[in-house]
Amino acid sequence: MGKMKTTLELPDELMRRVKLRAVHRNQKLKDAVAQLLEAGIAALPAAEPPARPPRPVRLKKQAPLTIDAIEAAIAAGRD
Repeated sequence: MGKMKTTLELPDELMRRVKLRAVHRNQKLKDAVAQLLEAGIAALPAAEPPARPPRPVRLKKQAPLTIDAIEAAIAAGRD
């Protein structure tokens, strides 16, 4: 497997915990980070395809909506 160098900006406390974990496990920091990233990705649920957006509502025999009508519907708590 190829390797890539990268720069990450992590919170100080998180970096401290990762470094301590690496020391306690007698690992190099880069190996600990890679292991933690792999574990995190493995724990994610399988990606689901994005849901299709609902079809647009077509108003039949209605006057075109005005800004005032939309604002009144929002004020009345309607969607």
